[in-house]
Amino acid sequence: MKMEESFANARLAYANMMADTYLICPRDTLKTGEADLKAQIEDMKGHEEEIKVENAALKAKVEDLQATKAWMMSEGSKLLAKNIHKGPEMTAAVAAVNNAMSAMGVNSGLHNGYLHALMKKTPYADVPLLNRNAAEELDAAVASFDSLTFPVIEDLPKLVDEPLLKIKEALYFASGVSSEG
Repeated sequence: MKMEESFANARLAYANMMADTYLICPRDTLKTGEADLKAQIEDMKGHEEEIKVENAALKAKVEDLQATKAWMMSEGSKLLAKNIHKGPEMTAAVAAVNNAMSAMGVNSGLHNGYLHALMKKTPYADVPLLNRNAAEELDAAVASFDSLTFPVIEDLPKLVDEPLLKIKEALYFASGVSSEG
């Protein structure tokens, strides 16, 4: 479109020049000016195909970048969160905390049970702090952990058409970290 406008403007300029200069310039000067303008137009036509090819390549790159951004915001971010969630680092960290908590609970339970048994006050079935649903609660906790979602990841696809600065601001806000550091 711009190339066509350039040609139209060059032709109009040529016509105006011819009309204005015909009256005040000798015929040889007009022929030289006409030849120069025709050469410029031909030169522009020579670059037209080159510009079209370059424009098509740039358009393809932009479309690819837009598709990449859309995928990263919708699928890539979820995949990243899932990989973190299911990754060995997360599993090891949660297991370490869980194992330490279990050991504390077992130690406390053994200590209290031993003291209680020494006093022979209450039969096992009547121990007040005994949690008979512990196994089911653990299963529910594991299921909840496995289906854990991250709101920041879920909200990213809504920002797909936003500039990178706005996306960064949303991520920094969600993480509680300042974007200025």
